[in-house]
Amino acid sequence: MTAFLKTADLTQDQFIELIANLQPNNVKRPGYVWLEAPDGWTFDWWDWTSELVVPEKSINNEEPRVNALHWCGIAQKSVEEKEPAYDCLTRSTAGRLFDPAGELRWRTIPALGEACYRVVFLGNTDWVGTALEDHSNSLNDLQLHEDRFFLWGQQTERTPKEWIELRIPHRFRYPIPGNPSRVKVLVEQWRDDTGAIHFSRLCDLEPSEEEE
Repeated sequence: MTAFLKTADLTQDQFIELIANLQPNNVKRPGYVWLEAPDGWTFDWWDWTSELVVPEKSINNEEPRVNALHWCGIAQKSVEEKEPAYDCLTRSTAGRLFDPAGELRWRTIPALGEACYRVVFLGNTDWVGTALEDHSNSLNDLQLHEDRFFLWGQQTERTPKEWIELRIPHRFRYPIPGNPSRVKVLVEQWRDDTGAIHFSRLCDLEPSEEEE
């Protein structure tokens, strides 16, 4: 199977431009986004067809559709209120944007200076072109494995669209259709001959009614 591994250290402007110009193979299917920051986090759908930044001039005077996310944190105003995806991205210190074909993963490292966004793409289709440096040959001696893991929380009839985890305790909201009692994440792992994991990516979410 063809796989792509690419990476680079980017400035914030370069990072935002990369996100705005990603080219997944299926823009009709929403992706997933996970962002984390000191004041909160989000795990939400990602609409590939919406604008990340509002253009100065809209085409045919139509109101552009801007990507927005549910932000969970200290400054959260309401459960249903959304914030512009651009604001969420620029406040986050780490994140993942993924679908079954690929994952773009990043974290900010202040010690790197202006180019403080360390970005890695791993996938079976190339979303990023020449925007990142190609290191796909690092996968040549590794074997691909898939695994599934339960995410935190369980949903009940009394907690629609919220998965409650008593061990933390916390309420989670997951971008998944329907009302499954549990949610699993599908993970792709690249391992060496000893079983050690060198690279991994999130691929998809799956509903589950199993007990952990």
